[in-house]
Amino acid sequence: MNLFLRFMIVLLSALRSPVADDPLAPTRVTVPLWRFDHAFASAVPLHRIRSFTDLATINSVIHIGLGRLIRKNGWMPIIQVEAISQSGKLTCPGKVEIITRIVGWQDNYVCYVHDILVEGEAVAVSHMLARIIGRKGAKIGIDGIAKELGAPAESPELDVTFQAMIAESETGRALAGPARDAA
Repeated sequence: MNLFLRFMIVLLSALRSPVADDPLAPTRVTVPLWRFDHAFASAVPLHRIRSFTDLATINSVIHIGLGRLIRKNGWMPIIQVEAISQSGKLTCPGKVEIITRIVGWQDNYVCYVHDILVEGEAVAVSHMLARIIGRKGAKIGIDGIAKELGAPAESPELDVTFQAMIAESETGRALAGPARDAA
C-alpha cells in the first residue's frame, strides 16, 4: 500500500510539472518515510531504498520528456543493474530527497546516479543501468532518443563503474542466449 500511494503521488506530481529544458539537468523527488517502511531493524531495508530509486527514475523519465516518447512508440524501460552504497541509515519519521542525474549512455543503455539525502546529508548513492526496448524486444538506440530530447549528440564519458556494469550486463545477456535478449 505504501509503495502504491507513493507511486501515485510521484506520478501525479511529475505529470503536472513542465518538461525540463535540459534533459541532463538533475531532477528531485521527495519521499516520506512511514512507520511501515522499517523491517524488524530500526532502519529502512535496502529493498525499500530500491523502490525509492525506481520512483525517482519514473519522476526523471517524465520530467525530461522521455515518458511521452515511451508511450508514443510502445517502448519499455528495463532496469538492468543497480548498485547501492549506503553511508547512513534511513529512519522514520522523516523525508528522503532523491536527486537523479543521467550521467551518460551507451548503445541502448542509460546510466543514472541517484543521490539519496536525509536532511541534506547523503546517506546512499545508487548507480543504475537501464535499457529501453521496443516491440518484440528490439534494441532502441539511446543516441537518437538523446537528440530528440535535446541532449548532446554524444554521451558524456562514462566512469569505470558504468563501463563495468554495461560489460557485466552484456556478458549475462550473451550467456543467456537469444531467448533472454528480449528481456
